[in-house]
Amino acid sequence: MGISKEEAVKELQNRERVYVAYSQVTKLPYVTCDEETYNDQAWIFSTEEGIKEFGKKHIEEKILLMGMRFEKKDYPRFYGTLYAIGVNTVIWVDGEEKIEVDLTDIARQADMSKIDPAKRPLLNPSLQLSGIYFMQELRRPVKQEERKNLRELEEELLANLRKAEYLIAMDVNEEDPKKVNIPYLKDKKDQVLQPVFSDVMEAEKFAKDKKFRLIKVPFTKLPEIMLEQAVAYVINPMGFNLVLNKDQINKIIGVQPGQPTQPTQPTQD
Repeated sequence: MGISKEEAVKELQNRERVYVAYSQVTKLPYVTCDEETYNDQAWIFSTEEGIKEFGKKHIEEKILLMGMRFEKKDYPRFYGTLYAIGVNTVIWVDGEEKIEVDLTDIARQADMSKIDPAKRPLLNPSLQLSGIYFMQELRRPVKQEERKNLRELEEELLANLRKAEYLIAMDVNEEDPKKVNIPYLKDKKDQVLQPVFSDVMEAEKFAKDKKFRLIKVPFTKLPEIMLEQAVAYVINPMGFNLVLNKDQINKIIGVQPGQPTQPTQPTQD
């Protein structure tokens, strides 16, 4: 008989805990695209053993995964994350059984339509999704010629980079609002990288408990507001971690279709 969609939805909403396949390279849920339906899928398991088996199978393809455990209280935020990164279905794996379920059947997306557009939290699911697919493939430890569809994935990412808005974090002194510090990171060569975020979720991951003021900027403005000492921006440092220097950003702003500009190999902190 197999598991029904109704049973799967019930499990995904009410089970005490689930295990989710995460990509080691993006620090985000591992996403696959169904070859027939083109659904963008996240993988959720009923047991730790199930996710370990899934991870072992993918090592053969040089896809490095990790299992993340979510308790029932974490589900709303987790499913919100799936909406924020553009996932539209979930593959529920329970022992030998597996079934695909629409994300909309499991959890509702927050309705932003009643919020003043100027006050709506920034989300960029198309950019997140294209960044995830590109980085999952770019960072597979295989020879360049073994990478699949990298050119197409890159073109999709570049198109989404150009049209997206971003969040820049500022640390404003409450006693003296004129004193503003911009947070920065350093790479392995001790070079300064300025973080920038595709959405509020990524900004919150970076800030942790620190309070930053966030300003929204289009991609075309990024070269103008880069820190003088920074060698590059790092987009979503706690996520897909894409490093782009000023020249690359300017090329992307003016790039013609079919002439992609290869982003730098990202650096890890």
